This record gives sequence, structure tokens and C-alpha cells, in this order.
Amino acid sequence: MNDHPTTNSRGQKRGCRFWLLTGLLGVVLTVAALLLAGAVYQALTTRADARHYPAPGEMVDVGGYKLHVYCTGSGSPTVILDALFPGTVSNWAWVQPEIAQTTRVCAYDRAGLGWSDSGPEPYDARKQAQELHVLLTKAHISGPFILVGHSLGGLTVRMFADQYPDEVAGMVLIEGTNPDTWNRLGLPEGVGADRNQLAIAPFLAKIGLFRLGLIPLPYAADPDLPRQQQLELQAFFDSAKSLETVRAVDNSFSSSLDQVRQAADLGPKPLAIVLGSKGDGSQALLQDLFAQQQAMSPDSFTSVIEGATHAGLVDNQQHAHQTSAVIQQVIEAVRTGQPLPLTPP
Repeated sequence: MNDHPTTNSRGQKRGCRFWLLTGLLGVVLTVAALLLAGAVYQALTTRADARHYPAPGEMVDVGGYKLHVYCTGSGSPTVILDALFPGTVSNWAWVQPEIAQTTRVCAYDRAGLGWSDSGPEPYDARKQAQELHVLLTKAHISGPFILVGHSLGGLTVRMFADQYPDEVAGMVLIEGTNPDTWNRLGLPEGVGADRNQLAIAPFLAKIGLFRLGLIPLPYAADPDLPRQQQLELQAFFDSAKSLETVRAVDNSFSSSLDQVRQAADLGPKPLAIVLGSKGDGSQALLQDLFAQQQAMSPDSFTSVIEGATHAGLVDNQQHAHQTSAVIQQVIEAVRTGQPLPLTPP
């Protein structure tokens, strides 16, 4: 008579185990289905963005992968526009048309940004400068060049001038990154994101969590840009490639800063430093670092644009117009061989 309770107990345990495993399997299958649905949604919307926002310029093979360059205008010298991070050609929507009225101007996307393919790591300043040189050569874009670097774009143009000095006629640094900024501000060197979060961010993007709004994106298109360029930028930020690029740049960040610390000065070539009164140019701790940048050339000046933020120096129409006027001063100095004016525009 004792056999029956024991048998029932074992049967109940087997039944509980069955339903527990069934429940766990259901959870796993549900999660897998959601992940798959998110991945499909991300892939389809990324493809749709590629159709809706085609590259405005030319895709150029630089060694097994392609970089995007967009040139307008005609004349010499050629102005090269290198955007802030993680900006793209779209960020020059106000500046490029103004410069194109005077001379040839080419904006491009560094590897992994905008329409450019992701290239092999590292994504450091020296490699990016070399990629830019290959891009200009293969696209038959001839110098002399006036290099315009905004924020982290300043690292690339300084390395380009260091490695190819004979091709550079002048430079404009729009709150161009100084390698010692992070030490001065007491911050860890990097893009400003937690590295543990960056490690998983590309995966989260691939399953659509950022695009679906379940996790906030670290970057957003500046509403001061024209509507078309806002949409182009947002499409890039919504892509998994954007997060992969952020992680790759962060991995190479300290190397980039060390490389630029060793870069040569510009010599007697004209150099303009553009600061915003509400941007990095407003920080007292950074003033001597910007002064050091101006000291890279004896033919130089600093222009402070009142009311401009760091991004707004280029993204805001009014302030971009003033930034363009500074670039025009450097173009004129290169053309005439005359020094820059003592009073900046």
C-alpha cells in the first residue's frame, strides 16, 4: 500500500519538471523570435535608408573598401572638409555651398562614417590621413589643399599635413581637437562612452533596439541642419555600422592623440583657428591649448564666433556663414601669397 504515494510523488515531480522545461523552452523561443524579428527589422530599414538616401558623391576604392567623397565648385586651391565625430558629409550642408562659389571643395566621410565603408582597424589618425591621401589620389583630386578639420577631424588634417606637407597650402581648425584636451579636463581619453556599453552596442543595434527606441541612441542629427541632411545623418546614426565605428575609434583614440602630439607644425602656411563662444572655445582650461594650435604657424589668427556652439560652428546656418568667411580668408591668402589679415572676419 506504500507503493502508490511514492509513484504519485515521482509522477508529480516528472510533471513539474516537464512543465518547467516547457515553460523555459517557450521563453527561449519567444526571446529568439523577438531577436530575429528585431534583426530583420533592422536589416530591412537599413536597406530602405540606403535607397532613400543615396550617396551624393563618389565612392572610391582605397584598397578593398570604398570611401565617399563629394566635390563641388571649381578652381584652386582645393578645400578638403573633414567633419566632427561621428559626423559625415551631411554636416557641411551650409559651409560647402558657400565655399563652392569660390573654389573647388570636397567633403568626405572617414572610414565607417556616413556612406564610407568600414575599413580595417585601427581607426587612428595616421591611418585615416593615409586613407585620405589614397582617396584624393585615386579620385584625381589635385592640390594644393586647404585642409579644414572640425573637432576630431582636426586630428586627421594635422596628420595629413605632417605626412604630406608639400601638398598642403593652408589649414583651418574649427575647434580642432588638441591631443592634451582630455588630460587638461581630467577625463579619460576616448569618445566619452562607457567601454563596456560600447562592446555590446553594435549587437544591440543589429537587433534593432536603438532603432526601435528601446535604448536611446548616443547621437542625434542636429536640428539646425537642413531637413534633408538631418534625415541622412539620422539614417547613419540608426545603422549598426555607426556603433561599430564609434567602438573602433574609441579603441584607437589614445594612439591617435599620441600620433598628433608628434606631428610637425605647419610652418609659414596660413592657419586659422575658429572657436565658438559657447563651445570648447569658452572653456578657460583650454585657452592655452588653442593658443598652442595657433602657434603652429606665424601666419595665423583666431576667430571667435559669438553665440556658436561646438557643433553649431558648422551646423547652424548663421554661424556656418561666419565660419565660411574664415575659410575664404585662408583661400585668399593662399591665392595671393599675402599674409592673413590681422583682424579676422
